[in-house]
Amino acid sequence: MNSDRRSFLKKAGITGAGLLSSPYLNATTGSLDFLPRFNFEPVPSAAQRSWMELQFGLFIHFGINTYYDKEWSDGSLDPYRVDPNKLNTMEWCRTALDAGMKYIVLVCKHHDGFCLWPSKYTDYTISRSRFSRDIVASLVNSCENTGLKLGFYYSLWDQHVAFSKNDDWYLLEFILNQLEELLTGYGPVVELLFDGFWERQQSGWTQKTEPAVEEAQEPVDLNKRDEDFIKAWRMEGAYRWQMDHIYNFVKNLQPECNVMNNSTAAYQGVPLFPVDARNGERYKNPENDRKIWNWLGRGIYMPLQIETTMSTKGNQRFPSGNWFWHEWDRSVMSKEEILNYLNTAKTSEANLLLNVGPTNLGVLREEDEKILRTLFN
Repeated sequence: MNSDRRSFLKKAGITGAGLLSSPYLNATTGSLDFLPRFNFEPVPSAAQRSWMELQFGLFIHFGINTYYDKEWSDGSLDPYRVDPNKLNTMEWCRTALDAGMKYIVLVCKHHDGFCLWPSKYTDYTISRSRFSRDIVASLVNSCENTGLKLGFYYSLWDQHVAFSKNDDWYLLEFILNQLEELLTGYGPVVELLFDGFWERQQSGWTQKTEPAVEEAQEPVDLNKRDEDFIKAWRMEGAYRWQMDHIYNFVKNLQPECNVMNNSTAAYQGVPLFPVDARNGERYKNPENDRKIWNWLGRGIYMPLQIETTMSTKGNQRFPSGNWFWHEWDRSVMSKEEILNYLNTAKTSEANLLLNVGPTNLGVLREEDEKILRTLFN
């Protein structure tokens, strides 16, 4: 290697460890020559980078559970009771803007199967409620008027539709039909967060943390544990849900939409491929966060979204805080706690999605609104 070429490689920051060779046939000599091929660290795609620049968003849990003092329900509750007669999605957006947020993610359908839009493929929708108006459309309009980006949460698990229990293929058609409604009827969607995968994942679950010393067991290798779970997911859950098909369907309709699949609090930050980003419910370990994951034979960059809720008082089943509104719950996360989460997100180059549960009237809780509007004051 001559001095000029060595100087070029040095200036380019390329060392022997990052330089590979790629053979090609020299048409003049008939021999194989070699061109340099550079092995760079994976970086975010343009769509991932645009999403990462949003940094801070508002999560909205609102639905049939709001009217029955529930966090989860089984798809049997009467939708007629749903009546947010003072619905104010513009207030949701203005509060988000005051807090420095740049996007909103709406729970369009939770595990109960109740849809906040008038889906043609189920009878369990806002159309059958006393309110009857399309809440997704209302929020879309408010986001357009305020400049906020919009994302959707959609539960794959639907407890209302009877065929979801035993007919994988009919359920796939149902999911694709509803996703087509959401992704073609409401404009650009910056994020699609799937949930409920565990309903079709029987294998691969292992303990989360290292066992106590006195148990005389081998410590848990969390990297191996996470990789093993991804393999179990690909062998079972991804097949049963047909996630490759669903992912490609979404990207065909909206190529810039960032797809996520909630890996649960047990597997925070683990990508359930195929996805564009990871999520971590109440994630607080930025120093251990892994950005590069192996997918389709190569390393790819996987950004992170941290989710938490402003309620700090839950019930016996969900003790760490409610996601939907409950009249008896007046607890609220402090400014300091929210700022700590924002700092954690910044440290790990992650987005923070902070949840509120609007009341049965369709307005934000006073406690949440007060904190968010004065977050940086």
